[in-house]
Amino acid sequence: MNQPQPPTLAPGSAAELAETLAAAAAAGQPLTPWGAGTLQHLGGPPSPDAQPISTAALGRIVEYAPADLTITAEAGVTLGELQATLRQRGQWLPWDPAAPEQATLGGLLAAGASGPLRLGYGTPRDWVLGMRVALADGRLVASGGRVVKNVAGYDTHKLHIGALGTLGVIAQATLKVAPLPEHSATLVFACASRAVALALAARLREPPLAPVSLLLSAGAGTTELVIARFNGIAAAVRRQSQLAAEAGLALGAARKALDDDRPLWQALAGFANPRLKYERFGDSAALIIRAGAPPGALADTLALAEQLAPEAAAARVLGYAGVGLVYARWHLDPPDGEAAARALGALRARLAAIGGYAAVEDAPASLGLIDRWGAPPPTIELMRGVKAAWDPQAILNRGRYVGGI
Repeated sequence: MNQPQPPTLAPGSAAELAETLAAAAAAGQPLTPWGAGTLQHLGGPPSPDAQPISTAALGRIVEYAPADLTITAEAGVTLGELQATLRQRGQWLPWDPAAPEQATLGGLLAAGASGPLRLGYGTPRDWVLGMRVALADGRLVASGGRVVKNVAGYDTHKLHIGALGTLGVIAQATLKVAPLPEHSATLVFACASRAVALALAARLREPPLAPVSLLLSAGAGTTELVIARFNGIAAAVRRQSQLAAEAGLALGAARKALDDDRPLWQALAGFANPRLKYERFGDSAALIIRAGAPPGALADTLALAEQLAPEAAAARVLGYAGVGLVYARWHLDPPDGEAAARALGALRARLAAIGGYAAVEDAPASLGLIDRWGAPPPTIELMRGVKAAWDPQAILNRGRYVGGI
């Protein structure tokens, strides 16, 4: 995995950030934008001569309008700090990525990171109203606005979400926020088979049930689990929990309700993060894969992510029901880069046949070079055109994104 490095540049304002980028571009100095370092494993390795540039000094909450359900903060503000501010007014940002106390706003947006709450609340992209970004030529550009209804024009800031800092460095963002749910409940079901788990997950998404998180977890001989979370007013959550329990009972699934579900959801959010070690998911030195396909193909995606793992690998999978997303950890003992590459190629081919893809979230150094992205998307030339327009010297995270962008 890519090891964190200490940032050496730390601009203290958006203007200083832009000036630093312009100077680097003029000198041809590659840069690695850096938040808290919790997601630096994503994408290809940085250029050997790349200099980290930190947003840690951009740590102000610029404006908070509780009545309008909006907040504006600089990129270096951590999600933990944002949530603490919002909780004082009974509000929150419904994101639950790995390491929420440390992860920064800019880093989460650049990575497009989300967690199990995405079923009920969407991804960070859905909560961004506007953004201020420093481009490589020293321009500070703004897009979107500070109100929920904004029709000013094309939201170019959304191009930066998930682009891994290859198009610009996020300096500030304005977000929608939501009222804190009155009540939350988590139910864990142990199922006798994958078929039962899939049937139960389907039942739990039938109205009036509306889980905000619904995961399937299995692998390496472990029990098939279905984990559901409900948020809302207390009476509604109690009713949904009761209906969910009845659905599980009808399928013969053993149910457990959790009094404190925070450790479980933090562990589940960290399943694909190599720097967060959770014993329930085995050794952290694993080839970690994100597989996506249409939501209706969840059964096939789970099966392929397990069955196509190299013969010597212990495979564990985590499926996001209703989202079309599966994370897999392939732990090879001993490490075999050629076997991993063959298995990954086979997985990509099979997923492509059902409209899916597979990207590598992290690969241990012992496996050698691993193709992180697979075949470039049909939009690759358009993506390269945007990169050339906004970062013509390719100083920002050079080569780390799809197609070597």
